[in-house]
Amino acid sequence: MAVNAANFTTTFQNKPSIFEILAQKSLNETLHPAFQKVALFLSSNFPRKFWFLNSYGEEAFACINGVLQFYYLKYYDASFSENFYGLKRLLLNGKPLAKHERELSLIFLVAVPYFKRKVEEKLEIYRIEQAEGSLKQDFEGKTKKCIIYAHALFELMWTLVTLHNYLQYMADKTDIQQPLLHILKLKLTYSNEEPSIGFWSALFKGNLKFSDFSLGLMKNAVSTIFETSAFFLQFLQTWNAQKPNFAITDLPRVEPPSNHAQAEAFVEKCPICLQKWNIPTVLPISGYVFCFKCIIKHLGDTRKCPVTNLPANPLDVVRLYTND
Repeated sequence: MAVNAANFTTTFQNKPSIFEILAQKSLNETLHPAFQKVALFLSSNFPRKFWFLNSYGEEAFACINGVLQFYYLKYYDASFSENFYGLKRLLLNGKPLAKHERELSLIFLVAVPYFKRKVEEKLEIYRIEQAEGSLKQDFEGKTKKCIIYAHALFELMWTLVTLHNYLQYMADKTDIQQPLLHILKLKLTYSNEEPSIGFWSALFKGNLKFSDFSLGLMKNAVSTIFETSAFFLQFLQTWNAQKPNFAITDLPRVEPPSNHAQAEAFVEKCPICLQKWNIPTVLPISGYVFCFKCIIKHLGDTRKCPVTNLPANPLDVVRLYTND
């Protein structure tokens, strides 16, 4: 009886709560919009040095995220967000991760979200075209519609599967917290590792010596920087949550175009095709109005405004409704 009670207590203590699972998931989802904000700032203010962030921002984030997740999987058997909440990954039999499981985890943490964002970005353009009635009734147009509906159905099914998984976990029917962990045959548990020597505490207390610059101490310093940054991101997001329509990836405010002669040349016409607007669409970051098809195609190819060269993407456009 006492042995069973002790085993139950140990199992219960090693089982993370659903709130911790959701919190680490939310933190992981914050990394990408935070990088987008930084990339947008750099490409807008230093276009000569960071021009590549316009066209290859997703690839740059995938590389940075890959290094970050590789580091935490190698040293902590956890993703960055999981380690932040004191969690780690284990095999279903309780054994630590092997090299194969770390590699699969890295793929699901970096490569899968990268391709998912690429697909969703393309789908969002298809949805805009469908809403504007610019999808033709040919094979290509029908294929795009089928992709839109198939993706919506997949998202619905995946949401239901995730919700079912959460309910099963809260009811103690499974030890696996998320559907992706089911695929990897892993589960999350508390790390229970002893904290290493604090680099920053030793530094601020004046106890840091040259002989203390070991690999473990520097590793602790890097981890502290990442975790402090993550805390700041979540605090910032929570602080601004009360603002209506706030998003961490909001476009920067820019001054109106200063070249009045150039602006006057595009009155009542699209700056790309130089014809009267066909489905007038404004690009908020520059204020110019284009044909819907012209600006969507241009932004898909170049990721910047054709007049001001300010960074933008196809999802930034806003349709204008006139009385014509």
